[in-house]
Amino acid sequence: MSDADHVKFPCTSYPDNAGALRLLGLYDMCIEGLVLQRIKVHAGRITAAQLRACAELATTFSPGYPVHLTTRQDLELHGLTPDDVPAVQKAIGAAGLTTLGAAGDTPRNVTVCPGCGLCPGKTDVSELADLIAESALTLPWIRNLPRKFKISISGCENATARPWINGVGLIACSDGTFRAIIGGSLGARPGTGIELYAGLKPDELIPLVIAALRLFNVEGNRENRNRARLRHVRERVGDEEFRELFDALFQKEKAEGEWPVPNTPRVSGEPLKETRLRLPLGDISTDLAIELADAAEASGTTIRFGFEHDVFLYGDIELGAELQALVGGPSVVSCPGSTWCEKGIASSRDAATAIREKLPAGCDLRICLSGCPNNCAHAAVADIGLTGRMKTIDGTKTECFRMVAGGDKGRGPALAEELHAAIPASRIGDVVALLAAEYAGTEGEPFGEFVRREKARLVDLIG
Repeated sequence: MSDADHVKFPCTSYPDNAGALRLLGLYDMCIEGLVLQRIKVHAGRITAAQLRACAELATTFSPGYPVHLTTRQDLELHGLTPDDVPAVQKAIGAAGLTTLGAAGDTPRNVTVCPGCGLCPGKTDVSELADLIAESALTLPWIRNLPRKFKISISGCENATARPWINGVGLIACSDGTFRAIIGGSLGARPGTGIELYAGLKPDELIPLVIAALRLFNVEGNRENRNRARLRHVRERVGDEEFRELFDALFQKEKAEGEWPVPNTPRVSGEPLKETRLRLPLGDISTDLAIELADAAEASGTTIRFGFEHDVFLYGDIELGAELQALVGGPSVVSCPGSTWCEKGIASSRDAATAIREKLPAGCDLRICLSGCPNNCAHAAVADIGLTGRMKTIDGTKTECFRMVAGGDKGRGPALAEELHAAIPASRIGDVVALLAAEYAGTEGEPFGEFVRREKARLVDLIG
């Protein structure tokens, strides 16, 4: 019997094996005796009541810890004890949310652009996201894949849902068709996907996703988890054979499968007022989260989570001074790092704080920090990406960060390029501020082009 066969949400006791823990979104923290609970927020859509419920859970069961936003539109509650998990999960379920599938060897949260269904002239992919999640759950082996599987959907060609770093990334086009980017992932050795199809019709989209899942289930590596993503299947067999394998399953699924056809209408009407909050370190205090939920509920404002520790608010909402101060801040994304995560090598949170303090006003670069090579903060595709490592310098073991720059942020195929192998953490704020200042002198040139044009000079400047 696999872990998936006996995992139930909400759990009635703390799971006693690693597979069940992951499927229920549970991770050990680096603080002995404490765990974090990830909560799946499907497509980044959360109600004011659900946000309030999560904040109240944190207040009750992990006082002193904030509510944390992930880079996949989910929430996390940190600082829980194992004994509290059943009660916490029961309350999460009562709020209309789940933790099942927030981690583990199964499809993760289906992500969509935050403005999905709210941006006039763009494609509403809400029903498509729903049907993908529902259809995947009908597959008997879906909770026992070789490893995690990520799916994203962008409602326009801006590709804000980062299709190039997902197992399946769908991009809506202005003519009503879709492009499919397949086989991207990050991790210690990142690689972006490839475009397998253009001009897909809505009735082909669910069969395409099912075909991808079937291929991964059969061909994915179950012996080496470091090589257990759909991208690694593509790398093992080569792009051309991968295309053939994929297309054979896709055509079979279209011919024999009975899958629903999503409605993907164009959004009409007038645009709503958009307010974007950027949460430092991805954290929001429980009091502020409740205040935000109350303000959104009172004004009828729609709440959506983004990919950069950000919250998008659609509607005429009035914010208090503390919440208003979060509007328009810099995009500095950090994983929990060694502060909370047992895999953390470096304190990405401390480095992120130092960067925020040093950045020039108005800097619009996306800066991502990962405390280890797992790349949870998407450093490998950032404008400026930093990955924690340790290096011996002058005989002393020193916390450092590898620096890369010039990525497409998952909206295109470009990975960021290395500028330095190991910058001491004490220099990180100054070095990032230096790069930002150098770029500020250009005339609107895309940052990636600037990095590639000036790479040799930038490397010398960093020293």
